[in-house]
Amino acid sequence: MISPTRRLTSVLAAAAFVIAPLAAGALPSAGALPGADADATSAPIVATLTTLKPIAPQPGDALVVTGTVANVSDAPISALAVQLRMSAALGDRSTFDAYAGDPDGTVSGLPIALTQAVPLTDPTLAAGRHEPFRISVALDPATSGLPTSSWQVRELGVSITGLTAAGTGPVGSIRTFLPWAPHDAIGPLRLGLAWLWPLDDRPHRVSSALWSDDGLAPEVAPGGRLSSLLAAASAAAGQSPPPAPPARHGGPKHHKSQRFAPKNVPVTWAIDPMLLDDVNVMRAGYQVTASPKPFAGKGSSAARAWLGALRSATAGSDVVSLPYGDPDVAAAVRNGLSTLVGVAATAGGKLLTELLPAANQLEVGWPPDGLLDQHAVDALFSDGATSLVLSDTALPPVVAPNETPGARSSLVTAAGDIPTALSDSILSTAVSDGAESTSDPRLALQRFLAETLMIEAEAPSDRRSILLTPARRWTPSATYAADLLADTGKVPWLEPTTLSQILGGQASSTLAREPLTYPATARRSELSRTYLQEVVRLQHSLSQLTNILPPNDAETRPLSTGLLRSLSSAWRGNGAQRHDWILKYEGALHAMTSGVQIVSAPYSTVTLTGHGGKVPVTITNTLDAPARITVQLDANQRLTLPHNGRVAVTVPAGQQTTVDVHAVAKTSGVFPLTVQLLTPNGQVFGRQVHLYVRSTVYGTITLVITGAATAALLVAVAIRLTRRGIAARRAAGTPAP
Repeated sequence: MISPTRRLTSVLAAAAFVIAPLAAGALPSAGALPGADADATSAPIVATLTTLKPIAPQPGDALVVTGTVANVSDAPISALAVQLRMSAALGDRSTFDAYAGDPDGTVSGLPIALTQAVPLTDPTLAAGRHEPFRISVALDPATSGLPTSSWQVRELGVSITGLTAAGTGPVGSIRTFLPWAPHDAIGPLRLGLAWLWPLDDRPHRVSSALWSDDGLAPEVAPGGRLSSLLAAASAAAGQSPPPAPPARHGGPKHHKSQRFAPKNVPVTWAIDPMLLDDVNVMRAGYQVTASPKPFAGKGSSAARAWLGALRSATAGSDVVSLPYGDPDVAAAVRNGLSTLVGVAATAGGKLLTELLPAANQLEVGWPPDGLLDQHAVDALFSDGATSLVLSDTALPPVVAPNETPGARSSLVTAAGDIPTALSDSILSTAVSDGAESTSDPRLALQRFLAETLMIEAEAPSDRRSILLTPARRWTPSATYAADLLADTGKVPWLEPTTLSQILGGQASSTLAREPLTYPATARRSELSRTYLQEVVRLQHSLSQLTNILPPNDAETRPLSTGLLRSLSSAWRGNGAQRHDWILKYEGALHAMTSGVQIVSAPYSTVTLTGHGGKVPVTITNTLDAPARITVQLDANQRLTLPHNGRVAVTVPAGQQTTVDVHAVAKTSGVFPLTVQLLTPNGQVFGRQVHLYVRSTVYGTITLVITGAATAALLVAVAIRLTRRGIAARRAAGTPAP
């Protein structure tokens, strides 16, 4: 029985199986092995596998195994010989994964010796030297015990013996597998295998014209990562040879080499529309902002060729459009950015339709790592997804089945069952990790082929299909990517299929799965809350800018698109590059926001020469669109401002406007005044400016005192005049002496 815990643990072990035997790296053609480290392994000999042919051997075929042995010890080793050994048939996939997850284990316990010990051409190997080896053996069922009536997988190992100071014994080994599928045992069923083939990258632009680097140019150039992925899928989709013409006499003849004619291997493309957008812009030429000075991007020609090839490859093919920028959906939704996720989904689908018009776009959601929580599920479906691709670890079986389940499942929600395709996490991880091998990737390819046969052999009478999803931004060599897809169509136990065919099938009616699982490890790998709160702040600033400009203004559109890039799952675990990018975005946003601002001199003084007067505020708009803005003046109680100090104004594009705000002083003196711009909906925009208002008007108390003094003076004058008049009359009425 397959233990889910054991299988999950094997994901990490699978990577070691692929990489560890290749620790010697890319070997030179002859001579000393550069960089050999005696501490790299406990064995003095490190071996690599170069070829194992044929990939689907038949009874009587000669199995040829080639590779290289390298002496990583500090002493010579003599009497070197290699031997090919094999196990009995593996009974279940857990045993398979355990062997694959133990790359440093010995092979001396494998019970069947397919060959005698074969001495190397030079059986003595000095320290730091390497030597090739070749083993050939006829796979005769009579002598090897291999059956002719059933398909199975055997553990296979190359045992290396030699003479050291400790004596003669094992000095190194290679562990791999032998897939055995006799043609005469072919039944009516095959294991369906679908590929979700990602074309994804990280952000390279802050806005339309602001390229932060030229890293995309080598990716789409011949031999680059994205070019190799495209070429591999294109070649595999058309590898089936044309039908052979009928023989002139007695009908067609069947030759042994024609028993497994290659089949076409269609892929379902998973494409980030941001990548298409970037490549489309590159075609016409572009400038990269760099220190000490910008330079012309080098990828225009390669971008034109790559986009043209992609259009041809995807014509009539199924394509899953990731949301623009491939956002970290679960983290973004949890931090209040679900609106941006929705915009990314809508914009991405529209852009993919424009740039790949002949592709068949699927309404499928595929979150990073195939994992998400219920809130993210709700967000994806509100944005148009009708089905999902998840990792099989997201919906683990309640009880471990005896065989690997098919990929078709359903996510049960309160709103109904959502059609879901589950990727095989163990094999998908092994395939992705195999791409990291710096030497010949044959070990990883052999593991891929053998494990698919192991899955088929678990239940040969059941019709099942599995789904493989390599890592979004994996970096396979051109050879590895091409062989991986090509081999899918070159072995008898696999039937290439598509994601649409899987989703169109029926989920198992007998396999119960647990509710949606979002492990703590997935949450820890998300973009951090601190970073996403920074994105929230930038979103607020951008919203303020768009609010003062006409609806759908083209000038802010590049920054709106750039904000979608800030949520890219490519920023996971990439703090330094993410920090550099976000600073450049913030700078571009600040430069545009500063296009509308108050240009009145800070802390300048405006003098009111009367009871009231005008306070002039000058606003500039260097943008290409008119700005609707509100001027808000705030003062203390000794200065009265009509309409609460608010004046709405439209500043024409590329001009300055002076707004005169009427102010009434209640008394004389110097009063502080704060000027702030507001958006039409009342949000603060830009920086404050502090001014002073000086008033020379007399206050009420002063007027009362002055009036009272004047009145007293008039009374005094009147009394004095009256006294003078009385005195004059008295003088006039007195007789002369």
